[in-house]
Amino acid sequence: MTRNAHLYEKFCLNTLAAIAMTAALAWLAGCNTNGTPKSDQQLQQDAAKTTEQVKQGAKEAAADARVAAANAERKVNDVADGVKQGLHSNDKPSPGVTSSGAIDINSASATELETLPGISASRAQHIVDNRPYGSPHDLVAKGVVSEAEYARVSGKVVAD
Repeated sequence: MTRNAHLYEKFCLNTLAAIAMTAALAWLAGCNTNGTPKSDQQLQQDAAKTTEQVKQGAKEAAADARVAAANAERKVNDVADGVKQGLHSNDKPSPGVTSSGAIDINSASATELETLPGISASRAQHIVDNRPYGSPHDLVAKGVVSEAEYARVSGKVVAD
């Protein structure tokens, strides 16, 4: 049984206990042990005391339920993230990434190009817009990146 199921079971038991306590105290309020009836004020005080006890039990049960709901939500989100990762992963690299892990500047998506050091979204789009490239150094020859920027990515790109 999961933690959430245990917390829900505890919530139900606390609720039933509160109801039973209320009924028992209401019954006892009508009984007297010395043969004299309780005054209206005494009955009101007893009812107020019982209500406060039930209210406290309900607050505790609600707090337990909130914790269980938060844990359940976190677990559902974790499962959803795992499903997303599973759907987006595959055994072969994407068309823009070679088997060695280098990025092909002629076929990589702008998103893949953004993974290169110092390449922003706009710079990645500029690389895409200036295709095709005969060699990686054509990035510099076509004025797409500076020589310094090329030095950061040169070992990570190919032009196939």
